[in-house]
Amino acid sequence: MGAHQRAAGELADVHPGNRVLDVGAGYGEPALTAARKVGPEGRVVATDISAEMLAFGRERAAAAGPTNVEFLQSDASSLDFANASFDAAVSRWGIIFEPDAEVAAARIRGFLRPGARMAISSWGEPDQVPLFSIPMRTMMERLDVPPPRAGTPGIFSRPTRFSIGGLLEGGGSRRSPWSRTRSHSCSILRSSSPPISGRSRPRNDRAVRERGAGRGLGCDHAGRSGCGGGSKPLSFSNVVLLASAVA
Repeated sequence: MGAHQRAAGELADVHPGNRVLDVGAGYGEPALTAARKVGPEGRVVATDISAEMLAFGRERAAAAGPTNVEFLQSDASSLDFANASFDAAVSRWGIIFEPDAEVAAARIRGFLRPGARMAISSWGEPDQVPLFSIPMRTMMERLDVPPPRAGTPGIFSRPTRFSIGGLLEGGGSRRSPWSRTRSHSCSILRSSSPPISGRSRPRNDRAVRERGAGRGLGCDHAGRSGCGGGSKPLSFSNVVLLASAVA
Protein backbone atom coordinates (compact mmCIF):
# COMPACT_ATOMS: atom_id res chain seq x y z
CA MET A 1 0.00 0.00 0.00
CA GLY A 2 3.00 2.33 0.38
CA ALA A 3 3.11 3.25 -3.31
CA HIS A 4 -0.57 4.16 -3.26
CA GLN A 5 -0.12 6.37 -0.20
CA ARG A 6 2.79 8.17 -1.82
CA ALA A 7 0.78 8.61 -5.02
CA ALA A 8 -2.08 10.21 -3.08
CA GLY A 9 0.35 12.70 -1.56
CA GLU A 10 1.79 13.50 -4.96
CA LEU A 11 -1.67 14.07 -6.46
CA ALA A 12 -2.52 16.37 -3.56
CA ASP A 13 0.75 18.23 -4.19
CA VAL A 14 1.95 17.88 -0.59
CA HIS A 15 5.17 19.75 0.17
CA PRO A 16 7.33 20.46 3.24
CA GLY A 17 5.67 22.93 5.56
CA ASN A 18 2.14 22.23 4.28
CA ARG A 19 -1.01 21.88 6.38
CA VAL A 20 -2.75 18.65 5.30
CA LEU A 21 -6.22 17.29 6.10
CA ASP A 22 -6.73 13.51 5.91
CA VAL A 23 -10.43 12.57 5.79
CA GLY A 24 -11.20 8.99 6.81
CA ALA A 25 -7.64 8.35 7.94
CA GLY A 26 -8.52 5.05 9.64
CA TYR A 27 -5.40 3.69 11.30
CA GLY A 28 -3.36 6.71 10.23
CA GLU A 29 -2.74 6.60 6.49
CA PRO A 30 -1.96 8.47 4.40
CA ALA A 31 -1.72 10.92 7.32
CA LEU A 32 1.57 9.50 8.65
CA THR A 33 3.08 9.43 5.17
CA ALA A 34 2.04 13.08 4.73
CA ALA A 35 3.45 13.98 8.14
CA ARG A 36 6.87 12.75 7.09
CA LYS A 37 6.56 14.71 3.85
CA VAL A 38 5.55 18.05 5.41
CA GLY A 39 8.23 17.79 8.10
CA PRO A 40 8.38 19.54 11.46
CA GLU A 41 7.23 22.85 10.00
CA GLY A 42 4.06 21.28 8.63
CA ARG A 43 0.91 19.93 10.26
CA VAL A 44 -1.45 17.03 9.52
CA VAL A 45 -4.97 16.55 10.89
CA ALA A 46 -6.17 12.94 10.61
CA THR A 47 -9.93 12.48 10.96
CA ASP A 48 -12.10 9.39 11.12
CA ILE A 49 -15.50 8.38 12.47
CA SER A 50 -14.03 5.39 14.35
CA ALA A 51 -12.48 6.05 17.76
CA GLU A 52 -10.89 2.57 17.71
CA MET A 53 -9.15 3.17 14.39
CA LEU A 54 -7.89 6.56 15.53
CA ALA A 55 -6.53 5.01 18.73
CA PHE A 56 -4.54 2.59 16.59
CA GLY A 57 -3.39 5.52 14.47
CA ARG A 58 -2.12 7.32 17.57
CA GLU A 59 -0.18 4.21 18.57
CA ARG A 60 1.38 4.01 15.13
CA ALA A 61 2.27 7.70 15.23
CA ALA A 62 3.89 7.29 18.64
CA ALA A 63 5.92 4.34 17.36
CA ALA A 64 6.87 6.07 14.09
CA GLY A 65 7.94 9.30 15.75
CA PRO A 66 6.15 12.18 13.99
CA THR A 67 4.73 14.75 16.41
CA ASN A 68 3.03 16.92 13.82
CA VAL A 69 -0.14 14.78 13.52
CA GLU A 70 -3.41 15.51 15.29
CA PHE A 71 -6.15 12.85 15.42
CA LEU A 72 -9.78 13.99 15.43
CA GLN A 73 -12.93 11.86 15.61
CA SER A 74 -15.56 13.11 13.16
CA ASP A 75 -17.40 12.15 10.00
CA ALA A 76 -16.55 14.20 6.93
CA SER A 77 -19.82 16.12 6.86
CA SER A 78 -19.36 17.35 10.45
CA LEU A 79 -15.82 18.68 10.12
CA ASP A 80 -15.49 22.33 11.07
CA PHE A 81 -12.35 24.30 10.22
CA ALA A 82 -11.70 27.87 9.19
CA ASN A 83 -11.77 28.67 5.49
CA ALA A 84 -8.46 28.22 3.67
CA SER A 85 -6.83 26.58 6.70
CA PHE A 86 -5.23 23.70 4.74
CA ASP A 87 -2.83 23.46 1.80
CA ALA A 88 -3.95 19.97 0.75
CA ALA A 89 -6.53 17.28 1.53
CA VAL A 90 -6.44 13.53 1.03
CA SER A 91 -9.00 10.78 1.54
CA ARG A 92 -7.95 7.17 1.03
CA TRP A 93 -11.11 5.07 0.75
CA GLY A 94 -12.80 7.47 3.17
CA ILE A 95 -15.14 9.95 1.54
CA ILE A 96 -16.60 7.20 -0.68
CA PHE A 97 -18.40 5.90 2.44
CA GLU A 98 -20.17 9.21 3.07
CA PRO A 99 -23.98 9.12 2.50
CA ASP A 100 -23.68 12.36 0.50
CA ALA A 101 -20.09 12.38 -0.67
CA GLU A 102 -20.48 15.40 -2.97
CA VAL A 103 -21.72 17.55 -0.06
CA ALA A 104 -18.79 16.35 2.05
CA ALA A 105 -16.36 17.15 -0.77
CA ALA A 106 -17.79 20.66 -1.05
CA ARG A 107 -17.34 21.15 2.69
CA ILE A 108 -13.72 19.99 2.55
CA ARG A 109 -13.09 22.26 -0.43
CA GLY A 110 -13.97 25.23 1.76
CA PHE A 111 -11.17 24.32 4.16
CA LEU A 112 -8.57 24.54 1.38
CA ARG A 113 -6.75 27.64 0.27
CA PRO A 114 -7.48 28.68 -3.33
CA GLY A 115 -5.46 26.57 -5.73
CA ALA A 116 -4.89 23.76 -3.22
CA ARG A 117 -5.50 20.17 -4.26
CA MET A 118 -7.63 17.36 -2.89
CA ALA A 119 -6.78 13.74 -3.76
CA ILE A 120 -9.10 10.81 -3.14
CA SER A 121 -9.08 7.11 -3.89
CA SER A 122 -11.60 4.35 -4.43
CA TRP A 123 -11.56 0.71 -5.41
CA GLY A 124 -12.23 -0.41 -8.99
CA GLU A 125 -15.03 -2.63 -10.21
CA PRO A 126 -15.77 -5.73 -8.09
CA ASP A 127 -14.12 -8.10 -10.57
CA GLN A 128 -10.97 -5.94 -10.33
CA VAL A 129 -10.85 -6.14 -6.52
CA PRO A 130 -10.86 -9.80 -5.41
CA LEU A 131 -9.62 -8.69 -2.00
CA PHE A 132 -13.20 -7.66 -1.19
CA SER A 133 -15.40 -9.13 -3.91
CA ILE A 134 -14.60 -12.76 -3.04
CA PRO A 135 -15.53 -12.58 0.67
CA MET A 136 -18.48 -10.27 -0.04
CA ARG A 137 -19.89 -12.56 -2.70
CA THR A 138 -19.41 -15.58 -0.45
CA MET A 139 -21.16 -13.88 2.45
CA MET A 140 -24.11 -12.85 0.31
CA GLU A 141 -24.46 -16.38 -1.07
CA ARG A 142 -24.16 -18.07 2.33
CA LEU A 143 -26.51 -15.65 4.08
CA ASP A 144 -28.86 -15.25 1.14
CA VAL A 145 -28.42 -11.47 1.20
CA PRO A 146 -29.01 -9.39 -1.97
CA PRO A 147 -26.19 -7.18 -3.24
CA PRO A 148 -26.33 -3.48 -2.33
CA ARG A 149 -28.10 -1.15 -4.72
CA ALA A 150 -25.96 0.74 -7.22
CA GLY A 151 -24.68 3.98 -5.72
CA THR A 152 -24.91 2.77 -2.12
CA PRO A 153 -22.03 4.32 -0.13
CA GLY A 154 -19.31 1.77 0.40
CA ILE A 155 -16.34 -0.02 -1.07
CA PHE A 156 -17.69 -0.16 -4.63
CA SER A 157 -19.66 3.09 -4.68
CA ARG A 158 -17.18 4.88 -7.00
CA PRO A 159 -15.60 2.12 -9.11
CA THR A 160 -14.83 4.07 -12.31
CA ARG A 161 -12.75 7.10 -13.25
CA PHE A 162 -15.95 8.95 -14.11
CA SER A 163 -17.67 8.27 -10.79
CA ILE A 164 -14.66 9.13 -8.63
CA GLY A 165 -13.94 12.25 -10.68
CA GLY A 166 -17.61 13.19 -10.60
CA LEU A 167 -17.53 13.14 -6.81
CA LEU A 168 -14.91 15.89 -6.81
CA GLU A 169 -16.66 17.91 -9.51
CA GLY A 170 -19.94 17.56 -7.63
CA GLY A 171 -18.19 19.16 -4.68
CA GLY A 172 -17.38 22.22 -6.78
CA SER A 173 -13.72 21.50 -7.48
CA ARG A 174 -11.97 21.57 -10.83
CA ARG A 175 -10.85 18.06 -11.65
CA SER A 176 -7.26 17.49 -12.67
CA PRO A 177 -6.06 14.43 -14.60
CA TRP A 178 -6.80 11.19 -12.82
CA SER A 179 -4.44 8.25 -12.51
CA ARG A 180 -4.86 4.57 -11.91
CA THR A 181 -2.57 2.26 -10.01
CA ARG A 182 -2.58 -1.29 -8.69
CA SER A 183 -2.30 -2.33 -5.08
CA HIS A 184 -0.94 -5.73 -4.03
CA SER A 185 -2.44 -7.41 -0.96
CA CYS A 186 -1.18 -10.55 0.72
CA SER A 187 -2.41 -13.07 3.31
CA ILE A 188 -5.69 -11.28 3.82
CA LEU A 189 -8.64 -13.66 3.61
CA ARG A 190 -7.62 -16.20 6.22
CA SER A 191 -6.93 -13.53 8.82
CA SER A 192 -10.02 -11.48 7.99
CA SER A 193 -12.54 -14.34 7.83
CA PRO A 194 -13.13 -14.60 11.61
CA PRO A 195 -13.94 -10.86 12.01
CA ILE A 196 -16.30 -11.10 9.03
CA SER A 197 -18.17 -14.02 10.57
CA GLY A 198 -18.13 -12.33 13.96
CA ARG A 199 -19.81 -9.23 12.61
CA SER A 200 -22.43 -11.35 10.88
CA ARG A 201 -23.42 -13.43 13.88
CA PRO A 202 -25.59 -10.85 15.69
CA ARG A 203 -27.81 -10.60 12.62
CA ASN A 204 -28.93 -14.24 12.80
CA ASP A 205 -26.60 -16.38 14.86
CA ARG A 206 -28.24 -19.71 14.10
CA ALA A 207 -28.52 -19.07 10.38
CA VAL A 208 -24.91 -17.98 10.15
CA ARG A 209 -23.71 -21.08 12.00
CA GLU A 210 -25.77 -23.31 9.75
CA ARG A 211 -24.40 -21.64 6.64
CA GLY A 212 -20.78 -22.09 7.66
CA ALA A 213 -19.68 -19.03 9.61
CA GLY A 214 -17.43 -21.30 11.66
CA ARG A 215 -15.44 -21.81 8.46
CA GLY A 216 -15.04 -18.10 7.83
CA LEU A 217 -18.22 -18.03 5.72
CA GLY A 218 -16.35 -20.03 3.13
CA CYS A 219 -14.12 -17.06 2.32
CA ASP A 220 -10.92 -19.00 2.84
CA HIS A 221 -12.08 -21.80 0.57
CA ALA A 222 -13.32 -19.38 -2.09
CA GLY A 223 -10.09 -17.44 -2.04
CA ARG A 224 -7.88 -20.48 -2.28
CA SER A 225 -9.93 -22.04 -5.04
CA GLY A 226 -9.37 -18.83 -7.01
CA CYS A 227 -5.63 -18.89 -6.39
CA GLY A 228 -4.82 -22.48 -7.14
CA GLY A 229 -5.19 -23.86 -3.61
CA GLY A 230 -2.28 -25.03 -1.51
CA SER A 231 -0.97 -23.71 1.76
CA LYS A 232 0.80 -20.60 0.50
CA PRO A 233 -0.46 -17.17 1.64
CA LEU A 234 -3.18 -15.67 -0.50
CA SER A 235 -2.05 -12.90 -2.81
CA PHE A 236 -4.33 -10.73 -4.94
CA SER A 237 -3.76 -7.77 -7.21
CA ASN A 238 -6.46 -5.10 -6.89
CA VAL A 239 -7.23 -1.96 -8.89
CA VAL A 240 -7.20 1.32 -6.99
CA LEU A 241 -8.39 4.55 -8.61
CA LEU A 242 -7.01 7.92 -7.61
CA ALA A 243 -8.28 11.35 -8.63
CA SER A 244 -7.39 14.90 -7.68
CA ALA A 245 -9.02 18.29 -8.04
CA VAL A 246 -8.13 21.92 -7.53
CA ALA A 247 -10.06 24.01 -5.01
